Amino acid sequence: MAFSRSLTVLALVLCVNSVCGGVNAADVQTHAPLRPLPQPVKRALAAGPKLYVDASRGDDSSAGTEKNPWKTLAHALRRLKPGDTLYLRGGTYYEKPVVVRSGTEDSPITIAPYPGELAIIDGGLREFVENPAASWQPLEGGADGEYVSTKTYSQADDRKVPHQFLPAAWEPMWGIEDERPLALGNFADSMIPLHGYRLAIDLKASNELWIGGKKEMKETGLYGGPGLWFNRETGRIHVRLAHHKLEGLGDRAYRGETDPRKLPLVIAAGFGDDVFRISGIRHVRIEGLVLRGATGSPMIHVYGSENIDLDHLTVYGGFPGLLVNASKNIRVTQSAFRGLAAPWTSRGHMKYRGTASYQIILQNGQPGNENIEFAHCEFTDDHDFAFLRYVKNLQFHHNLVDNFNDDGLELGPKLRSHTMFVHHNRIGRCLIPFTQHEIEKDESPLDHAPMSGAFVFRNIIDLRGGTYTSPPAKSDPSGAFLGQEGHVVSDHGSPIYPVMRVYHNTFLRETPVFRDYFLFGLGAAGLLKSERDVFNNIFVQSGPYPGVGLAGIKDAAPLREGGNILWGIEDGPDLKGDPFAKFRGSPLFASSKQFYEPGWTTNDRVIDPKFVRLTTDPSAPVDLRLQKESPAVDAGQALPDEWPDPMRTSDPGAPDIGVLPLGADVWTVGVDGRIPLFDTTRANPPQKR
Repeated sequence: MAFSRSLTVLALVLCVNSVCGGVNAADVQTHAPLRPLPQPVKRALAAGPKLYVDASRGDDSSAGTEKNPWKTLAHALRRLKPGDTLYLRGGTYYEKPVVVRSGTEDSPITIAPYPGELAIIDGGLREFVENPAASWQPLEGGADGEYVSTKTYSQADDRKVPHQFLPAAWEPMWGIEDERPLALGNFADSMIPLHGYRLAIDLKASNELWIGGKKEMKETGLYGGPGLWFNRETGRIHVRLAHHKLEGLGDRAYRGETDPRKLPLVIAAGFGDDVFRISGIRHVRIEGLVLRGATGSPMIHVYGSENIDLDHLTVYGGFPGLLVNASKNIRVTQSAFRGLAAPWTSRGHMKYRGTASYQIILQNGQPGNENIEFAHCEFTDDHDFAFLRYVKNLQFHHNLVDNFNDDGLELGPKLRSHTMFVHHNRIGRCLIPFTQHEIEKDESPLDHAPMSGAFVFRNIIDLRGGTYTSPPAKSDPSGAFLGQEGHVVSDHGSPIYPVMRVYHNTFLRETPVFRDYFLFGLGAAGLLKSERDVFNNIFVQSGPYPGVGLAGIKDAAPLREGGNILWGIEDGPDLKGDPFAKFRGSPLFASSKQFYEPGWTTNDRVIDPKFVRLTTDPSAPVDLRLQKESPAVDAGQALPDEWPDPMRTSDPGAPDIGVLPLGADVWTVGVDGRIPLFDTTRANPPQKR
């Protein structure tokens, strides 16, 4: 697999000859930005009462007017009343603010940047941005290119208790608390993450190969790219920005400035402090801000609050970027969450040698989370994506999910009554897009309400190109290690899956899933003590057509499925006979009729869906609309009216199979709809094989 220039191309398309978040692309000294950098937006001033804060020229003894603004958010946020709009003048606020005042339904409080200006909240250490030359010194006797902070930060190791405990996560860090990364950050010019090292030997290492197991790696060290390590004995932060030598990284390799004294760096030290906390309040809208400077702790923490709108935010890092607990009526819209994975960062680097971060966590405080919406957002470039199990009525739609080197959406265990709606999204490179973790004993009931569960519909799940799971054990100039495809659905510890209703989606892969399981694993994995419906989806692989793949399945399970199309672009045209014939003569097929009367595979077909454009080249443009002669037209199974589907009215006759009915308008995803549903330009293609 030759590495494509996708990451650099995207950055250049977005940023060349323009100012990106206050930095001209031509002046970037580190690495081209992975994603669009935030831009100031010109909006009209609010009609109601307006107050102002200015980090550079304000004074907290002033009146908070436009001419005489306050200086700090800590002061300003305590003086808000219902109906107020607090404007942040452009600049960086090195604070960890807490929103403590509520609005009302008719007079909400709004917190926003001043029109046309960019306001940044930074929970980190300002000296590394404002005066890098005086903040670092070469480390005597250190590794090549290793520097150490001129100041000490002993308070960073104050052992705060983590907020975000998760099953199977690295919490608590039994026996290895001294390895917890306590310094995280980003290059300020590109906002590419810096690796948070657990061990000094890794920061200092010249080795970039995954040699042996975890024990052997602690002896040889593993350099994971430009990053930071906190020395608990001295209280100082170490940094090393050495260039990569690993063959195959291509344009992902770091080739920028190596002297931190010449670079502004966004650096936070410590663990457990929320950067931006929203606690016990109601009717507040926060929009247009940039947040950065979190450690292994929440960037935004919403606790015990109601009717909170988070709109047009850009969030860099945090573990997680957003933590929601015991809250309801929370809307996150038009926002970009950028994680801790740099272009050169693999799953192995993060899970075993750094911070195994989640980006979104919904926690299980009481009363439980209710009515949470994520819409038109971008979630990118991290280890794990979203732990969503603790919520009633989740709406997740028109979002981009891309480049997560481990778990994707964790929808949680089967419950008696909960509903999740995942629809109209573009889900890209994830090692496991739909994942489950183990649960407490007896957590999941045998029964459930008729309409409970997760409804997954009208999504494109394009896993071609894979993710960077681990450095190679030996030199591999091809870069094949950068693009490993994982599962579509998988679990940790054999949990009881939620009831899932999966319909009208289009799935794309290059290689078969584990054991070539039926319906990319949706027809085999996680059916114990649960049930699943899989109807009217299209499953396409670049090579062979997806198989029945029920190896190891001895007994029929509660699966209802039909109206699905399976196809292999390379091998499909040479298909002879009925690939389902053997299975349909088996005892398992006969026993499947107790759950689905026609029997599994009866209403499925292996046939070319005839998209407008899809080739075996994952870097080529894609157009997943159906042609008029497509066998997917009017070929689907009728679905219950109570299953939600806004496109049902635009699909007369029998349902068309796949994500888009014939002739339907193609929607967009992401912030302000700037990303097409399927990649027609391939400005950011997956890795080319």
